[in-house]
Amino acid sequence: MTTAVQAIRSGIRQAAAVLAQDQATSSRPEAFTYVPPTHARALDLDATLIEGIRGAGKSFWFSLLASPKHLSFVRASFPEARLPQSVQVAQGFGMGLSIAQAPDADTLAALMDNNFRERSIWRAVIAHHAQVDGPFAKLKEWTARVHWVQQNPEAFARGLEAADQRLGAKGETLLVLFDALDRMADDWQHINKLAKGLLQEALNMRSMRSIRCKVFVRPDLLQDPAVTSFADYSKLLATKASLVWHRADLYALLYQCLGNAPVSRKHFAAWAERGKSTAAAGDWAVPSNLRKDEDRQEALFERIAGKAMGSSVKRGKPYTWLVNHLQDGLNQVSPRSFLAALGKAASETEEDYALPLDYRGIQRGVQEASQIRVQEITEDYPWVGRVMEPLRGNLTVPCTAAEIEKLWKANQTLDQLEALLKRGKAAVNLPPQNLEQGPSGILLDLEALGMVQRMEGKRVQMPDVFRVAFGFGRRGGVTPLK
Repeated sequence: MTTAVQAIRSGIRQAAAVLAQDQATSSRPEAFTYVPPTHARALDLDATLIEGIRGAGKSFWFSLLASPKHLSFVRASFPEARLPQSVQVAQGFGMGLSIAQAPDADTLAALMDNNFRERSIWRAVIAHHAQVDGPFAKLKEWTARVHWVQQNPEAFARGLEAADQRLGAKGETLLVLFDALDRMADDWQHINKLAKGLLQEALNMRSMRSIRCKVFVRPDLLQDPAVTSFADYSKLLATKASLVWHRADLYALLYQCLGNAPVSRKHFAAWAERGKSTAAAGDWAVPSNLRKDEDRQEALFERIAGKAMGSSVKRGKPYTWLVNHLQDGLNQVSPRSFLAALGKAASETEEDYALPLDYRGIQRGVQEASQIRVQEITEDYPWVGRVMEPLRGNLTVPCTAAEIEKLWKANQTLDQLEALLKRGKAAVNLPPQNLEQGPSGILLDLEALGMVQRMEGKRVQMPDVFRVAFGFGRRGGVTPLK
């Protein structure tokens, strides 16, 4: 017979497995969806620019907004998201789309090689989803569509206005989504041009009555003047919403999953003393007192993981310790890292342990989450792995910048990186933007990615979520991986 402790442990493992899927919204149970307050703002139709680190939920919301069944759950369970019934959702660029929906990276490259303006490309995408009629509607290839838009600017404008008016007459709104901007090309130069053109058109669509764009973007892209230096960018910036996960949001997500996972929902109901459901029939939405009240959240998590990370609370409390050790240098935690750590902790906890989670399992969970986070960052920025390798096992943080620079110089790290870049090697796609400044420039890039922090402007610190997997030492910290 399964005990409550075992059931909740299994629920944690199930939640971690389901939420580990990047874009598999269609296969994720609707009731595993939680909408933090900052995300509710991001889902609003008037929020055009949506910023978030990797794993914060950009691709999830990009996919969810196009899923009618998930939209229905969010409308019923989180009315603060203010998602109208009359919205039509289209996807203008992102991973996993068909060529009929959006041009892929190769098509974008060919269009740019043919000297089509970036704004013309995105205008053609928007016109396609807005079902602009006339000559444009007869065109089936992206090259032909972009060519027509560029050669017929007045006809395009009239066609788009007519489409906007048709939507308005029916009381409908078209929302065109754009995600994975870093996958639009293989180098910063082309990505920046395409991103700038897209943002310009997203701003332009705000003058329409019934057509809106929503662009999901990583923070580092918005830090580049090559992307944001155009007239009235400040107006677009005013529409920005950030996908931020505070500690209370992360635990609310966990409880949302435990309250709906088939294996744990009955037992978690007794533990949480949950109230009447506000969600669709059979589902449960975490009540407000478990969304915001951290004292109540912590009391419940104590039943799951205990009161201390060891023999005494002096070693830390599980509720705060876990999140503190998963924060990056920008003080952000991705839900993917959080659930991955909990999933590992549940797997590492002995079956007959008195609580669902053993604190030692949580420690190993942080090591697991660190490996995942490092894998993500090196996939996005392969150069990071190259500049970190000579430092592995050779540094204890905090340290001085000079100690890092000495190791880079001894291993000719930056010289080799520049040589690879000049040869156009794929290993340095999306290279560091400040490489020309030398070691200080690389440290700036690492800081922008949240990988390092400056202590009083001098010593360099690395958060545990990166430090552990990169093998840096730290006195009293989680043991680094070898």
